[in-house]
Amino acid sequence: MFRVLAFTVKPRESADTRFRVLQFSSAARQDGITIDHRSLIGKRYFQWQIRNRFILLRILLFPGLLAIRFLQALLLAPRYDCIWIAREMAPIGPPLLEQLLLRRCKRVIFDIDDALHISDGKMASLIPRLLRDRSKFSRMAHRYDTVVCGSHELAAFYSRYSSNVRVIPTVVDTARFAATRQIPSTKVRIGWIGTPLNSDHLELVYPALLDLARERQFELVVVGLNKPLKWNLPSIRYLEWKLEREQDYFLQFDIGIMPLRDSPFARGKCAFKLVQYMAGGIPVVASPVGANCDIVEQGRNGYLADTPQQWSLSLKNLIDDPAMRAQMGEYGRQCVHRGWSVPAAWQSYAEILTGARHKETICAD
Repeated sequence: MFRVLAFTVKPRESADTRFRVLQFSSAARQDGITIDHRSLIGKRYFQWQIRNRFILLRILLFPGLLAIRFLQALLLAPRYDCIWIAREMAPIGPPLLEQLLLRRCKRVIFDIDDALHISDGKMASLIPRLLRDRSKFSRMAHRYDTVVCGSHELAAFYSRYSSNVRVIPTVVDTARFAATRQIPSTKVRIGWIGTPLNSDHLELVYPALLDLARERQFELVVVGLNKPLKWNLPSIRYLEWKLEREQDYFLQFDIGIMPLRDSPFARGKCAFKLVQYMAGGIPVVASPVGANCDIVEQGRNGYLADTPQQWSLSLKNLIDDPAMRAQMGEYGRQCVHRGWSVPAAWQSYAEILTGARHKETICAD
C-alpha cells in the first residue's frame, strides 16, 4: 500500500481542500493508495475566518496550530511514501515547514491553484497579506519533485523555477452531477456562488444587471456572502453556504455567472465556478480572464463578456431562449465530462504522487 500524507491550510469545508485533495480518496484506494489529510485550521476556525469573527481569539490560537503542524512535519510525515502540500504549509512567515519536509521525507509534491505569489490587494485577508512570504513560492519550486498547477497561467510562472511542472485543473465528480436538473421557477434565476473574499468580483456585473432589470424579469441568487449587497435590484435571494447543501444550490440556478476583475492574481484562478455550473447543466456567462477562456466556448456552453453591454446582451439572450439554455447546458456537461472529471485528473495525480510507477506496483501492498 502506497501512503500519501496531504497537508492543507483549510479543512474540508474549503473548496480548495475538498476538490484539489479529498475528492480523490476513493479513486486512490482503488489503486492501492491511501491519502491521509491534515489541515492547519479546523472547521470552527474556518467559519470564524470566513465570517471575520473572533479575530483576537484566532490570533491567540494560531501559534498553537503552528506547533501542531510542526510536530506533524517532524514526526508524522517521514512515515509516508509521499507528501502532498496543497498551496502551502502555513499562510504566514518563511517556508520553514516546507524545508523540514524536504529534508526528512522521500517525496514531496507541491500543488497550487491560486497565484499566491501575487498579493490580491483588498480581497486578501489583512494578516496573510502583510506577513505572507510571497517569494517563497518561486524560491522553493525547484526543490519539489513535481509542481502541480491548476491553470496554464500558474504553470507559466512556475516553469521559470522548476523543470517538472504539470497542469491539472480543479475538477468535479461528474457522477454526482449526472442527474442534476434545475428546480422549475416562474422567473429565470441568475446564480453566483462564492465567498465574501470574492464579492468584489461580483460588483463588476452590477451595472449590467441593473440595466437588464429595466427590460427583463429575473431573480439573482447569491450563495456564500455573509452580508447583503448594497444593490437596488427588484429580486435578490441570499443563501447561506453549507457543505451538506452544496449540490442543492445548483438546482436553483438557470444561468451561472463568474465575473472576474482582470488582474495578475485573477488570471491564475482555475475557473472552478464555471466547471461546477457546467457539470450541473447550467449555461454560463463569464469574464474573459485566465482559465475562463479555456473553458467557455463562445455561444456553445455560454458566453464571455467583457463590458456591461456584453454582459447585459449575453444574459438577455439566455433569459429569452429556454431551449438555448438547455442546449448550452447539456453541451457544458459534455465538456466537463471530457476534460474536468475526477477519473482523468486522478490518473495524472496517481502518476505524480507515486513517481510514475506502474499500476501493478502501486497496488502491491
